[in-house]
Amino acid sequence: MPERRTSSPRRTISSTREAALAERAAFTDGQILAAADLRFARHGLRGTRVREIASAAGLNEATLYNYYKNKEALYEAVLDRGIQPIVEIVRRSAGGANTLENIHEAAQQIITRLQQRPFVCQLLYLEAIADGEHLPRLVERWLRPFAQMITTEFGTRATRWQAQDFPQMVELMLHLSFGHFAIAPLMREVFGIDARSEERVERQIHFIERLLGNLFADGALSTQPVDAGISIKHIKPRRKSNVAK
Repeated sequence: MPERRTSSPRRTISSTREAALAERAAFTDGQILAAADLRFARHGLRGTRVREIASAAGLNEATLYNYYKNKEALYEAVLDRGIQPIVEIVRRSAGGANTLENIHEAAQQIITRLQQRPFVCQLLYLEAIADGEHLPRLVERWLRPFAQMITTEFGTRATRWQAQDFPQMVELMLHLSFGHFAIAPLMREVFGIDARSEERVERQIHFIERLLGNLFADGALSTQPVDAGISIKHIKPRRKSNVAK
């Protein structure tokens, strides 16, 4: 019978230590991103300082720079964590059956995901309203692929009436999804409701489903591609300027 090989105590201790360090690093990274979420959403890239994020995360500034080389890298990480999963949901939905049920499911997944990262919605609106200098990069990296997938995969398969009005439909859905969380403070002041609560999120999902049902009430999502008459223009990145460190 062959002799059974066992791990040496030193190797086991080393592996355990590495696992603990990796877990601690992941936890610290999560603290940094959570603090950055809130401050970038409130103050934008220019108005946020790294030392404020580090302090909110319970770290010193030097430790934060061990994780992110500069403020822009952290800003992109916040956006990536918030937006990339949405792009993936649209990609999966676009590759599936072109049915109203499929679109309903994608809408529900998007709203649920944004509920977990509401501050990225405020950040997007802040950049858009201010016409921020990083808006072209944000569009180029995340929102253009998002819009392109919608227009090519859904728009070109809808009926001609829907295809012709698809930019407005996309705009409406962006407001009903990202906007629902971005203007939550306004809704609180106007109606006294918490738009981010489970109840309001469920109501928003049901409202979007009813809206989609009405938009496609004539039956149909066509299986034959049509010319949507939509082009996603190429935006050249603006010249970079100095921002607060």
